[in-house]
Amino acid sequence: MSRSRLTFAFVFVFGALGLGASCRNNGSRTPQADAGAAQSREAATPSGAGVTEVAGVDLTSLNATERDTFWAVANDELSPCGDPHSIAVCARDRLACRACLPALRFLAKRIEDGYARDQLSDLIHARYSPQAMQQVRIDGAPSHGSPMAAVTVVEFSDYECPHCAHAMPILRQVERDFEGRVRVVHMNFPLTGHIHGMPAARAALAAGRQNRFWEMHYKLFENQQHLEPADIERYATELELDMARFRADLASPEIEAQIRASRTEGERLQIQGTPTIFINGRRFELNLEREPLRQWIQEEVDGAGH
Repeated sequence: MSRSRLTFAFVFVFGALGLGASCRNNGSRTPQADAGAAQSREAATPSGAGVTEVAGVDLTSLNATERDTFWAVANDELSPCGDPHSIAVCARDRLACRACLPALRFLAKRIEDGYARDQLSDLIHARYSPQAMQQVRIDGAPSHGSPMAAVTVVEFSDYECPHCAHAMPILRQVERDFEGRVRVVHMNFPLTGHIHGMPAARAALAAGRQNRFWEMHYKLFENQQHLEPADIERYATELELDMARFRADLASPEIEAQIRASRTEGERLQIQGTPTIFINGRRFELNLEREPLRQWIQEEVDGAGH
């Protein structure tokens, strides 16, 4: 079978269990590997052993070795709903847990993507375990979309981080893909190693006071190599902002307090770098590309229909 695959070394370097490469708080680049320490999980009950077929799970894209890995994990991991059965038994017998069949499809895709055997349990736990859910406090943060949308995507971001600039068009495309069903929230997390991160965050929020936050947000990322004060002034002028008001808001203690509060929330959530994304309270623990993100959101949208 001819198919390009990630090797284990590639996944390790570029963000297994995370958003690919990311910007760390000291300004260096590192994998976003904060799926959390692997928690102790019991082995599945013996009834899970030997399941090798589940209706609705397509493994044609996997080779024989990968299928063996799939069934080993599917029979080892407990149902994310807390049932005393493996995910494989739960999905095969169509038990009350609605997460088991999606979890098997998720597992198959991660194996196809090249994730290593010892990473798969943590990925499943992060994606489906109730214990992996976190409340993200987003009060007052800039957002796109209805507060009643089925899916809320929260991004902690730094305007000087190149990986955040990479994420920006991906998130914009996802908004278009799920128009009316997704709300996107921006949380400022300026990193100490990025001297332009805080001034740029101030500029975005100052523009937001004139209802132009997102326009400034996009300009800052699209011109990431030009974030000096004169550049920011020029962007504000191009957006036809009231410049006297903009300059006053840039220096306002209220905007600084808003940025500090956003960063404090990120620290509470143990964010180590940017970008870090939460989808309906779950940390997105995959490489940040459009298709994995779209699949994760689609599953949330489908689940909301139930």
